[in-house]
Amino acid sequence: MWISRKTDYATRAVLALAIASGRSLKSHEIAEKTHIPPSFLEQIMGQLRGAGIVRSERGPGGGYRLNHPPQEITLERIVRIFQGPLAPISCATRTAPEPCPMEVMCSLKETWEEVRDATIAILERTDFEKLANRAGGPWLEISDKRQKTESLKSEV
Repeated sequence: MWISRKTDYATRAVLALAIASGRSLKSHEIAEKTHIPPSFLEQIMGQLRGAGIVRSERGPGGGYRLNHPPQEITLERIVRIFQGPLAPISCATRTAPEPCPMEVMCSLKETWEEVRDATIAILERTDFEKLANRAGGPWLEISDKRQKTESLKSEV
């Protein structure tokens, strides 16, 4: 399975929101943190909003936030929203596999189904709370800067 750029960007955006720990992030903050082009980010956030993963809030403190706790959002859910079926080949999908003239006694199909099942298992057990807890480096640097700026503003 090859992950598209759009799927990659979507997983980055959800991870940025998971790291924000319930705080709302503005589009430009997500774009800066994740290196997603702002115009592309708006499309992605619209899809995530439509799927019920994120919600948008208006006003000065507004932006985007997760609609569910990060431990309830799996990587599998986000990948399926943007990629669709997770089978490496169309004859190995669980629902509506494409007919194949080689299917009878095909030794490949079983292997492709194993690849599909292993991929799904990994993505299902990987939630965004786990990913946020493992994040480091640039993922946390921007969060740290924002928290320091907010605490300085509240002291004044």
